[in-house]
Amino acid sequence: MADKMETTSFEHVNTLDTAMTHDERSGEMLFERERDLNLWQAIRTHKRILVHCIAAFGAGMVFGYDTIANGASISMPAFLAYFGAAEPDGTLYLPSTWASLWVAMSSAMQVIGGFLVPFASDRYGRKWPCVAACLISVAGVGMQYAATTRALLLGGKMINGFAIGAILTTATAWSSEISPMRLRGPVQSAIVLFTFFMQAVGLICIRMFVPNINPSAFRYVFAIQWTWPIFTGILFVFVPESPTYLIMKGRTGAATKSLERLYGPQNSIPARLAHLSMVIRLESESVKQHGTGTYMDLFRGTNLKRTLTVMWMFIGFGMAGACLLAQAIYFLIIAGLPAIHAYDIAIGGFGLAIFAIVGSWFYMEKMGRRSLFLTGAVVNCVVMFVIGGLYYSNAKGALWAVAIIMNLLISWQAVTLVSTSWAITGEISSYRLRGKTQAIAVMSNAFSTWLFAFTVAYIYNVDAGNLGIRAGFVYGGGSLLFVLGSFFLVPDLRGFAVEEVDWLYENKISVLKFRDYADGKAKEAVVAKEKGVKEGFQLEDV
Repeated sequence: MADKMETTSFEHVNTLDTAMTHDERSGEMLFERERDLNLWQAIRTHKRILVHCIAAFGAGMVFGYDTIANGASISMPAFLAYFGAAEPDGTLYLPSTWASLWVAMSSAMQVIGGFLVPFASDRYGRKWPCVAACLISVAGVGMQYAATTRALLLGGKMINGFAIGAILTTATAWSSEISPMRLRGPVQSAIVLFTFFMQAVGLICIRMFVPNINPSAFRYVFAIQWTWPIFTGILFVFVPESPTYLIMKGRTGAATKSLERLYGPQNSIPARLAHLSMVIRLESESVKQHGTGTYMDLFRGTNLKRTLTVMWMFIGFGMAGACLLAQAIYFLIIAGLPAIHAYDIAIGGFGLAIFAIVGSWFYMEKMGRRSLFLTGAVVNCVVMFVIGGLYYSNAKGALWAVAIIMNLLISWQAVTLVSTSWAITGEISSYRLRGKTQAIAVMSNAFSTWLFAFTVAYIYNVDAGNLGIRAGFVYGGGSLLFVLGSFFLVPDLRGFAVEEVDWLYENKISVLKFRDYADGKAKEAVVAKEKGVKEGFQLEDV
């Protein structure tokens, strides 16, 4: 049997060689060699690409700081005094309607921005729409800084939300397209790292101004936000355009220059160009069967399950309690924890998340995406029920326990759910639908935030449901549903090339059995398919 398998593999390679050009064969061999690199070897080999990816990391910074400025700034005493209301006993609080609108409408506009920007990206490329979105973000931040009414503040958050949806969509798609297969997951995870890093920075900035009860306190927080879209926009002006986009547009010369900037002019550029062109040509055969790359194509044929998987992962964050954790500071303050302590614990939680995400780049490769994701979802479910149960504890330390657990859970979700989801999203889509798949991820994440952020305040706030920390039971139930759905949808795509992922879904292989094809079976099937497509093109030429 072993001899038969070896013979079959040799025959596949032999027949493929006859159909390939010299550069295509060289590119295929180079791809296979780099596929076997470990993480450190890949980092050393592709340092130039990682330097360029700093621009995409900037998108994570824009998103991360806005999340804190949008969620944690509402807990500042100065903000409560300026935009809040008072109970009969003088206690300040934010009306549930406005607390929900500020977060929810920002997220709703992220959905719109994420939906619209791929149309611009398909026409103008990845980098320039991102630069334009950064300029819009600068305007939105300015409106928040100058706002004197709740409505004006809402308008600024909506404009900035639109821009952030566009920035995150284009940056994640661009970085996924320029990254070699071995770094695709870690680069997407690094965007999450910088998101959490900037959330920690944002909390530190807010913590500095908590003692200040003047309106200038929260305005300083908004002013600092200008830094990140300006920084990101400038970087995207100078990065190379996605070579994948350029090849799909027939701009081979520009694609060659882009690859030279990413890999170095002497780093087998003709072979890399030929291999990438061959993969895109292979996908062009699927276009005849499955469409040309519109949003509707995401929901047709074999793309449907891939799209539903991405949507499920990101919408599931809301079911798992991400919005409750995002408002943990305000939640803990109204539960009775002093504001200073709530901020200090939160800063520690985000700091822990940063180190945990870096560690995940290594154990994600050993455990696999699916195992790590499912473990994270199960633990999250249990912890949410524990949080709800602590409501019935009369111990003085119960509230402190809730505060610590919630912030540890932020780190846990960051490592096992958020980071892994972005890694899978960068690996699951075909080249022709990658930009729109990233858009679906951003839109699903924003929709989840919009939906659950709008309802979470009504669940725990004193002027609405007043559940307090019993809200943990609500999200514990949601987490249980999340675990069940994820078991049947979330794949482990570690080590699979784009064309191999295409083949797995085209042949309706169960995600539970994907790893059975990681030993070369998927590659052999793709080799046979490549040979057929190549011969088909040759016959058309004749």
